[in-house]
Parts: sequence; C-alpha cells; structure tokens
Amino acid sequence: MATFDIMNPQISTVAKGLEGKVITVYGGNNLGKTKQATRMKKPLYFPFERGLNAIAGVPYFPINSWADFKKYNKALTKDPAKVKEKYNTIIIDEVDAFAKYATRYVANQYGVDRIKDGNEGFGLWKEYETEVWEEINKLIGVGFTVIFIAHAQPNKEGKIFPKGDKRVLAPVIDNSDIVVYLESNGVDENNQVIKSSAWLAETENAFARSRWDYIDTFIEEYTAENLEQAIITAIERQEEEEGFAAVSFEDFQESQQSEDLDYDSLMAQITEIGTQLHEDDRAEEVTEIVERNLGAGKKVGQATKKQVEVLTVILSELQELIEEDSE
Repeated sequence: MATFDIMNPQISTVAKGLEGKVITVYGGNNLGKTKQATRMKKPLYFPFERGLNAIAGVPYFPINSWADFKKYNKALTKDPAKVKEKYNTIIIDEVDAFAKYATRYVANQYGVDRIKDGNEGFGLWKEYETEVWEEINKLIGVGFTVIFIAHAQPNKEGKIFPKGDKRVLAPVIDNSDIVVYLESNGVDENNQVIKSSAWLAETENAFARSRWDYIDTFIEEYTAENLEQAIITAIERQEEEEGFAAVSFEDFQESQQSEDLDYDSLMAQITEIGTQLHEDDRAEEVTEIVERNLGAGKKVGQATKKQVEVLTVILSELQELIEEDSE
C-alpha cells in the first residue's frame, strides 16, 4: 500500500490537447453535431440513434441493446493503450436514446416492465443511476476523447438545455470539460445551408460552459477543426497567463493516481502486520479494527475482492498500531 504525507499533496496539472477530454455537443437537427464529431481524430461511433444514414466511411459498431454497449465498452477499456492505437475519439449519439437503452436493460434485469415498477413500486432509480454512472465512468477514465451528442430542449422558462433524463444528463454534463450549444445560421442567398455556430459559454437563451477560463466563447463556423483549435488555444492562453506548463495526458493521468488497491497485496500486508501485532499481545485491537470495518464476527480472510477499499482502511489502521509501538 502506497504511503502518503498529508503535508505534501500532489499539485494539479492541465493536460495538453484533446486526449482525455469529455465534450458534450447539443442542438437542433441538421446542425452538424454528428458529422463534425465523426471528423475528429480516429473516431469510433456508437449509434444509439441512426445518425450515420448520410455519412459514409465512419467506423462504428451497431447498438441494438444496452448489453451491446456494455460489451463494446468493456472491450474498449480492457486494454486502452492497445485500443488507442486505432481509436482516439469515442462518440455516443445520442444521450436521450442512450438513457432509454439503459432503462430497458435495468427493467429487464429486475423482471419488470418499467423502472418505476421495481422494488415493489418504489422504483429502480438508484440501480439505473448506478448502471449508467459505472459505464460512463469506465469509458471516460482511460484517455479517449469522448463526445456525447444530445438534442436540445427548452425548459419551462424557454431556456435551451440538452435533452435527456436527468439521471443520465448529470454524469454526462458534470464530467464534460466543455458543453457546446449549436445554433442554426439558416441558408444563404442560394438556399445553401450555412454552417452552424457554436456557443461555448452560457447565454440568456441557452446553456453552455467550459472548464477553461481563456476559451473563445463563440465559434462562428462550427467544425471539428475549429472546436479542437479553440480548446488548444484556451490551454495555451492559460499557460501564458498563469505561468505553468501543460503536461502530456500520460503525466496528467499519473498525477491522478492514488494508492494501488491490489487485493492479494493488501491481504499479504494485513496478514504480515496482523501476525506481528498478535505476537505483541495486541490481538484484541486487531479484532476490533477488523470487525469495525467488516462487521461483527468477521475475519479478514472472509473479505472479497469487491472489498479492497475496506481492506485499505484496515491496513492503514493496523499500520497506525505498529507506528504507536515504534514511538
């Protein structure tokens, strides 16, 4: 188990480029949401709705169920370093349909027709939230550029927001580094569609936002290239204004790591320290720590691999006993 010094925390960093960034793009129909997303670097498209009908040459896997997505997501995230040789950008199109697939899966999982019928009428909302959160967290945690595409919908006051179930929108929006709202520019004098514009900050009419203080808040002509350049420029401006150097995504990801939660290693360390404490006639204290964390009458040997976080707490408390002996 890794040790730490509370007086020497890690210092936050900012990663260069689009690697590891999460982007939500939303707006009305025919504004270029899907087309521009598929022009990002090395895309892989997940069509929860049929967005490729007029776009050729895009790598994708068909989605006919939530189980399909879980299967693909597991394959993507099992060995991300290898997979990223082929794909950089993962596109989820679109959020509301994504939620409907998850709803159906959870209802079927618990043998009911609708989410609200589960748990004897109390609903399966928590189970549904957890299911969605786990898959999103898995996907965004390994360094792909992830793009969520959503439709637009006005609220009661007329302000425009991404459309979708709040239990899915919350983890999508909360994890997005940027939420882009697309606005139509109509047609020109020859009745040709003018490319849409993009808002990267909230206006009176629509929700949008960015984590970068120095980003241009409006893109006149929305394209994949212009969006990427806006993000890169924002990071460069932040470097200049705040006097730091952005790091590679690999260095950024390394800085986010905490202790290694390896089950076998934790069990070995607990056994070693526990044995030492028993020899020092501190068996009662060991038992108290174990039962406080695992439950009355429980032993460390009964802990499962799903309880690795609990095992880290037990190990930390046992280490404190050892440190008391050495003082």
